[in-house]
Amino acid sequence: GLDAYYRMYNANVHRGIHKLSEEATEAYEGARKKVQKFINAKSRREVIYTRGTTESINLIAQTWGRANLRSGDVVLTTVMEHHSNIVPWQMLATEKGFTVKFIPTLPDGTLDMDIYQKLLSENNIKLVAVMHSSNVLGTINPVAEMAKLAHDNGALILVDAAQSVPHMPVDVQALDVDFLAFSGHKMVGPTGIGILYGKRKVLNDMPPWMGGGDMISKVTLNGSTWNDLPYKFEAGTPSIAEAIGLGFAVDYLTQIGMDKIHQHEQIMTEYALERLVEVPGVTVYGPSADKKGAVAAFTVDGIHAHDVAQLLDSHGVAVRAGHHCAM
Repeated sequence: GLDAYYRMYNANVHRGIHKLSEEATEAYEGARKKVQKFINAKSRREVIYTRGTTESINLIAQTWGRANLRSGDVVLTTVMEHHSNIVPWQMLATEKGFTVKFIPTLPDGTLDMDIYQKLLSENNIKLVAVMHSSNVLGTINPVAEMAKLAHDNGALILVDAAQSVPHMPVDVQALDVDFLAFSGHKMVGPTGIGILYGKRKVLNDMPPWMGGGDMISKVTLNGSTWNDLPYKFEAGTPSIAEAIGLGFAVDYLTQIGMDKIHQHEQIMTEYALERLVEVPGVTVYGPSADKKGAVAAFTVDGIHAHDVAQLLDSHGVAVRAGHHCAM
């Protein structure tokens, strides 16, 4: 997809009336439709291109958050979040005066749902921001249940699905989430491309974030009006080749089948965990294999994580070591 774009129809989208631009636009928008089908969004207009999960979450913070959050409100997230789902809310809270609170985990690495319900009932929660699957513990959070509880208490829910969309079937309508974000590079796609899904009504009510070409309907010296969804949130020349590449990644994963991928990874994870606990001095973290994604987090007694990673690398095994952009 990337190669074909740069060799055969390297042109901007939505702007030209010549053949190259039309071909580029068709491929670019075709990829959006593939993503729509992949996550079962109601409309392609609910699928916004971004640079990745981090930008998707920041977009929500700077548009929906800036317009709706104020002193006395609470954004509820979890202690297992990636920094990209904590820092944007902390930054905005400093400016707007709302509070960020955190759902704790139980000893097995799953969320404390009793505390979640308690926090929902006792606070003015406006948004629940939660990862679908932990990048450290692997925990798969019950986001459908969490979405229902959030909605019952008048809150919206944002799901960081960077670790789930590439590894298991994700249906945004079945989950009934208001926002969902993920990245292309975690699903055999290019870097620099991501997706923000949002319910159409919520997106329509949100102001734009960045200003520029293609996000406008009409510009005068006295003011401007905004384009329809999703283009209201896609200012300037987008990552065209990367979006097309993401579409090909979706084709590849769809051809294999997300159910098959998830089942295979569960088998591999269970095997990895069984073998790791047999190693003297190794401590494994997180829930059992049936409650987690394809992640095996562990430490080795008396050896720094970076030293373990370097030793494994010398044997051709690549692992992530350190804090993992998490708490």
